[in-house]
Amino acid sequence: MGRESFLLVPLLILLAVAAAAAAATANTADAGVILELAKSLTNPPPSWTGTDVCGGATFQGITCDGGRVTGINLAKQHLSGTLPPSLSDLTALQWLQLQGNALEGDLPSLARMGSLETLALDGNAFTALPPDFLEGLPSLQSLSMDDLPLKSWSIPDAVVGCTALLNFSASNASVSGSFPAVLANLTSLRMLRLSYNYLTGGLPAVLEGLDSLESLQLNNQNSDDKLSGRIDIVAKLPSLKTLWLHSNKFTGPIPDFSPDSQLVDFNVRDNSLTGVVPPSLIGIASLQDVKLSNNHFQGPMPKFTANNTDIDSGNGFCLKEPGPCNPLVTILLEVASGFGYPLELAKWAGNDPCGSGPWPGLTCIKMDVTQINLARKNLSGLISPAFANLTRLQRLDLSNNQLTGAIPDALTTLANLNYLDLSNNRLTGQVPEFKQPNIKLMTAGNRFGESDGDNGGGDGSNGGSSPSNPTGSRKSNAGMIIGILLAVILLVVCVVLFLHHRRKKNVDKFTPVSTKSPSGESEMMKIHVVGTNGNSNGSDSVIATELYSYASADSTTTADIFESHGMQLPMSVVLKATNNFDEDYILGRGGFGVVFKGTLDGKLVAVKRCDSGTMGTKGLQEFMAEIDVLRKVRHRHLVALLGYCTHGNERLLVYEYMSGGTLREHLCDLQKSGYTPLTWTQRMTIVSDFGLVKLAKDTDKSMMTRVAGTFGYLAPEYATTGKVTTKVDVYAYGVILMEMITGRKVLDDSLPEDETHLVTIFRRNMIDKEKFKKFVDPTLELSAESWNSLLEVADLARHCTAREPYQRPDMCHCVNRLSSLVDQWKPTNIDDDDEGGTSEMGLHQQLERWRCDDFTISDSDSFSTYSLSRKYH
Repeated sequence: MGRESFLLVPLLILLAVAAAAAAATANTADAGVILELAKSLTNPPPSWTGTDVCGGATFQGITCDGGRVTGINLAKQHLSGTLPPSLSDLTALQWLQLQGNALEGDLPSLARMGSLETLALDGNAFTALPPDFLEGLPSLQSLSMDDLPLKSWSIPDAVVGCTALLNFSASNASVSGSFPAVLANLTSLRMLRLSYNYLTGGLPAVLEGLDSLESLQLNNQNSDDKLSGRIDIVAKLPSLKTLWLHSNKFTGPIPDFSPDSQLVDFNVRDNSLTGVVPPSLIGIASLQDVKLSNNHFQGPMPKFTANNTDIDSGNGFCLKEPGPCNPLVTILLEVASGFGYPLELAKWAGNDPCGSGPWPGLTCIKMDVTQINLARKNLSGLISPAFANLTRLQRLDLSNNQLTGAIPDALTTLANLNYLDLSNNRLTGQVPEFKQPNIKLMTAGNRFGESDGDNGGGDGSNGGSSPSNPTGSRKSNAGMIIGILLAVILLVVCVVLFLHHRRKKNVDKFTPVSTKSPSGESEMMKIHVVGTNGNSNGSDSVIATELYSYASADSTTTADIFESHGMQLPMSVVLKATNNFDEDYILGRGGFGVVFKGTLDGKLVAVKRCDSGTMGTKGLQEFMAEIDVLRKVRHRHLVALLGYCTHGNERLLVYEYMSGGTLREHLCDLQKSGYTPLTWTQRMTIVSDFGLVKLAKDTDKSMMTRVAGTFGYLAPEYATTGKVTTKVDVYAYGVILMEMITGRKVLDDSLPEDETHLVTIFRRNMIDKEKFKKFVDPTLELSAESWNSLLEVADLARHCTAREPYQRPDMCHCVNRLSSLVDQWKPTNIDDDDEGGTSEMGLHQQLERWRCDDFTISDSDSFSTYSLSRKYH
């Protein structure tokens, strides 16, 4: 034991001596590097005398710790000369600040400086960077290298290893090439400044991963092509406060920003941006500086509350001050929105499209657009349904572009259209059937029917729509039969599962559209609006406000799926549910977008992907306001909103899956769907899921919201004003009632031309009761009492679709009247629209007269309650 201790003592002494020697060697090495640096400088600091680098105060700007050099701060010392290659031997160095000098030559390798946190090289005369630049710098937090006359270079992939980097500034540093997408890996980055360089191309989508980025400065690129393309990505940076993109060649519109945006400084002047300035940008409360001048912005001039604005010069706003544009301007800019506001349509500026110098591509007669020729304009995007608002349009040529998507059915409603050339694009889907007489339709060179095997494209040279391939038609019919069989099997399975989960309640049999009410419930329609705290809006209501779900008893389990995510779902979940929006998952298409079937944790859901063209410049704040309304509505005939997703310009709604089919399938497509016709009692218990425009107070007279609805349901005033009011929804509701009564579609091109529009023919037939009786759905078996009930509903539908908004009832009155058919609401005596008549006394005057006669009118701020004492004001 003693001998072991005797041997241990010399060993410890030897180790201590070795450690001391190693430390002395490191200290000596660090001192040697500083001495070499002093020799390489033509004018080293005067205090650098002697050789004791860390032992005294003579080496100004050098910081040591334990004999190791940890910091060099020689900023603005008027130094010249070069840096020695041995500089990278300072492995304990934490900061190297050399800015504001005249150092020249090649920057030496810094690859072994694993502890380096700050590197400042600005304002020197370095001409080249080492091949291993930015390698081996895992601790680097701040890199500043502005104003360096370097040879052309690109940011190396080695920057990925700088995982701690917070600030990166290389302005006027000869950075060239495409924008460095590799920077998207620096998820901690807060400031990125690459202005006054030679970058080209667009901003890569992967930059949306920079969640911490607060300042992005890419202005004044010196390359001929500059930075270009769209700037949609900037709206996906949640922490962004400063955005400088000025003096480049960016195109397209300003994207919609989140209502939670923290933007303070927004500068995009001197680019080629187009389109309407989105309200979501105007409404950012934190904005202090906004610069938009010298672009091609269109539409109304924005009114910002920011302290410093520069928006007036070099743009194409319709007026020289904030205010609404000419309605024709609004329609045409909606058309341009479908194409993504291309630079080719930047001259669609000002407030007079048909003035002395009409907008390019337009031909006008007086103030009506009669021809649009946009052939060979390199247009992409979608054909906007807004074309249908140009009611005098005769010729439309969109040939030889790169348009995608389907031909909107709305084009078939243009009564004066006699020439339509859509050839040589990338359009898909099916060619609608155009009923216009003598129309010349050209659709060759597209991709119609690719997804379902139908030819559908045709050469379109004749006056009608292109005929389909008979073989493809047989395949389509076979597919339809198989689909119907599968739907029937699925329906049977749903029925079995539903009955299995019923607990001792066999009286309410499940059918695609149930007419049975829960015990004690009358046949009146009930809607329950859930408040933010889960309670009803009206606790003192006379009528009960129970909650009924559209879905089966399993719907609670479906809703539980969203507890892990909340109402807002990440994009990755939606993509997985729909197999990346696989076309095989498409359930249908409408004016609002495409609906996909999805599977979420084993449950079927329906995902509505809102079309960007129809969304227009709708901001996220406005979209979230509508979500707030939709999520509060629950009713047994309304498919429930389960969740939503916002991702960049994507707006996605997730609903319960309607295994029982849609209302249209139960009304208009009986032969195809195989469903039993709905009885009149069943139809009276349904409430339409159309619109909910808004479950708002009647005092909210106008909402500047764009409707993405189906043509035929939109009120006439929307086409001219673009404003959405509660009376617009009343009109749509009236159309639904007409469909209930007739079993017809609102627009049916299979009928003669003068009978295609349901509203027109319905109102015309109402004049003659016997003629109207033949117009009613022949599948209805009506008793005398039911016939009288139907006439009441028909009369309400007629007044809901009155041409003038003030002649239409409020929505709450519609609900009351349908629920009991004895409500005191009385319509104005309006003449049929086809006869051009108007009411001698307005609705408000009539109601006031009845009020004076002690009639009380039921009115409500929502559908949740029915007040029996409140009078109309």
